[in-house]
Amino acid sequence: MGALPARRRASAREATRNGVFISVDMEGMAGIVHLQQVMRGTSEFERSCRLMTAETNAAIAGARRAGVDRFVVNDSHGDMRNLVLEELDPGVEVISGFDKPFSMGAGLDATFEFAFFIGYHASAGTERAVMDHTYAGRMVSQVRINSQVQSEATLNAALAGNYGVRTALITGDQTAVAEAERELKGIHGVVVKQAIGRQAARSLHPVEACRRIEEGAFRAVTDGRERPVYRLKGPFELEIDWLSTAMADLVSYLPEIERASGRTVRYRSEDYLDCYRVLLALIGLAAPAAYQYPRP
Repeated sequence: MGALPARRRASAREATRNGVFISVDMEGMAGIVHLQQVMRGTSEFERSCRLMTAETNAAIAGARRAGVDRFVVNDSHGDMRNLVLEELDPGVEVISGFDKPFSMGAGLDATFEFAFFIGYHASAGTERAVMDHTYAGRMVSQVRINSQVQSEATLNAALAGNYGVRTALITGDQTAVAEAERELKGIHGVVVKQAIGRQAARSLHPVEACRRIEEGAFRAVTDGRERPVYRLKGPFELEIDWLSTAMADLVSYLPEIERASGRTVRYRSEDYLDCYRVLLALIGLAAPAAYQYPRP
């Protein structure tokens, strides 16, 4: 038999899509407002890990009610080994550990139908947002692609879109959700707390937050097939504003990195995946400058 026509091949690929990829952060969880709650070794950290696990389970439960039976959960906070595995839904697979390819997006591929972002926060420099930052709070002031400011949600949604995966759900404070809803048309947002400042919020009780997340996940799946796939159009120009000129110094030694100003560097590519990889690589290269001064 001859090869399938292009349209039929595309339909066959779409037919193989199933399941939900879940990227889970911590700052956007109900009840979490302070750095002491999200840093390993502090007295409140273990409790935060349980809150993170409970909200993840709620999203899985809602998607299961909608008929999903395949889940891959990517632990996306800090050193990325925070989820309490024995308390997770036993039917999921978990990606954990640091320095994994594509970081928060590790494990995303064209076999998934939807992506969920649970416990996300707003981009660096956003007003009334709990612990706002973009990938590296000690280093990055702002990330832009083609002059458009990016959050972790938009960066990861574009990664999902690169594989044809629809980003269907985001949870977090009202600012993180609103920021995502402006860019990711049709995404379902669940607000679990109202940010008052960077480290203050009025939060739902964790049980109520989980109830709303479960319902949101159910709706995100049942209504999700009508959502457009979020794709950024190339060619791509990545710009990073660092917090220090020392960080720009370190990364601008690379031949393809342009120094745009004292704290800003620029990279151009035809491929979004290249931009994503370069962003992560530059953050790694700039890291020594973030720790050059002793803590008070």
